[in-house]
Formats: sequence, structure tokens, C-alpha cells
Amino acid sequence: MLVFPNDDGSYDVLPFFWCPRDNAHQRERRDRVPYLTWARQGLIELTPGNSIDYRHIRRRVNELGEKYRIVDIGYDPYNASHLATELGEEDGLELVQFRQGYLSMNEPTKELERLVINGQINHGGHAVLRWMAGNVTVKMDPAGNIKPDKQRSSEKIDGVVALIMAIGRAMFSDRPQRSVYESRGVLII
Repeated sequence: MLVFPNDDGSYDVLPFFWCPRDNAHQRERRDRVPYLTWARQGLIELTPGNSIDYRHIRRRVNELGEKYRIVDIGYDPYNASHLATELGEEDGLELVQFRQGYLSMNEPTKELERLVINGQINHGGHAVLRWMAGNVTVKMDPAGNIKPDKQRSSEKIDGVVALIMAIGRAMFSDRPQRSVYESRGVLII
């Protein structure tokens, strides 16, 4: 998931999704989700084999890194350590751990909710991302912190989780932010 912050506070979103080619038809029948249609429409990339081919994803991420200036990539260390190591140590991309707990997910989840309500997420009507957004439920801890709930969500929500992580990285990255004073000057009260 690539996100591009705009000066007006909105985000342009460029989603990417993958599905194993060899069992896409079986998954489509079992899940009643139009994976093959989405693949024909260019909304999902089919990877070789019957499981996700992380070499394919690595090549694709590197292609995207050549096309766009990727500042950093947030990843959940739970299941992505090998790919993250390759992308970081071997390919030179900046990888940042982004865990799935309330501490990491709360603020960007609330920010995504605010952005959606205000019409400030521009994803071009991406059908897969819209479908996943319709599946999301959130859970709240006693302190009022929220995060997506994969167990209670009706279907896949990985794209929305990736979007939350990308927004979180955009919100909290160490890259220099533009100062409000560049556009309006100092206010005196």
C-alpha cells in the first residue's frame, strides 16, 4: 500500500494485492470473492504457484521503489521478518516495525476514520480496497483505543490494515515535515 500525503491533509492511495495463481479459482469458489475478475481488471496480481510467492512481491516492491520515492515501509514483524530482512539489508529499503497492537494502531486507525468521514482518502474507487473496508470491524480496549479486529471482521481486511499502517508511518515518520509557517506566517495573539 503506497500513500501520498497531500498539502490539504488528504492522502492519495495506491493499493497492491496479491493472490496465488494456481489456486485463485478454488479460492474464488470457496470464498465467493471475484479474485479472477479483479486479476483481469488489474486490481490483484497473481503470483506463481499455490501460495504467495514472496520473491515476486519483493521484485514488485523494488520496482515500485524505482518508480516512487519510498520513504519507508512499515511491516508487522510477526510474519514478515524474512521479507523485511531481504528488502532492508539486501535491497537497501528503509523498513520500520509496525506492530498490530493498540499502541501502534490506535492513532492511525482514528486518523483513517477521520479521513474517510471527511472524504480525504483518494483511492480511485479501488474495488478490492472498498470490499475490504466493508468487512472491517474494530475493537476497543478499556481506555478507548481502537484497532481493526481480524477475528470479528466478516472477510479479509489486510488491505485496510496495510492502509492504517501506511498512514501511521506517514503521520509519525522522522522525515522533515513542512512547517505551517511556510504557507501562512507567524500568528500573534
